[in-house]
Amino acid sequence: MTDLLDLTGFRVEDVPDATQFVAHVREFAAQDRDAAHFWVIAAGPTDVRHDDHVELEFGVSNEPGIGALTFGQRDDQYVPAIGTNDEEVSYQLAGLHPSYLPAKAEVPLDDMLAALAQFIRTHQRPTSIEWVPAD
Repeated sequence: MTDLLDLTGFRVEDVPDATQFVAHVREFAAQDRDAAHFWVIAAGPTDVRHDDHVELEFGVSNEPGIGALTFGQRDDQYVPAIGTNDEEVSYQLAGLHPSYLPAKAEVPLDDMLAALAQFIRTHQRPTSIEWVPAD
């Protein structure tokens, strides 16, 4: 089976067990690495232009205990209201492609993992996080 964390993006349907997957992400976060990593998980129609297509970007910082989240639907992008970074922050898409996540994307790792689990189960914007429009 493919390790989903080796991919840049995937769909909620690709995750056979949300609890196991979140535990795998937690284990990944505990490893030493030089760069922060993030991934994109999608739900809803496969056509990204469809109103019901949604995406959650989730990441793990190379700083212990820090995760990252953004939520997108249509042309709208949201970040956690409790986000701790004041400026864009450098993350690598699946550790391969340098990119930047917006201000307020970084949150405590446990909050990111809870939101990720909820998104996988519900296919909707997690309610465990209060969201605000990204700048």
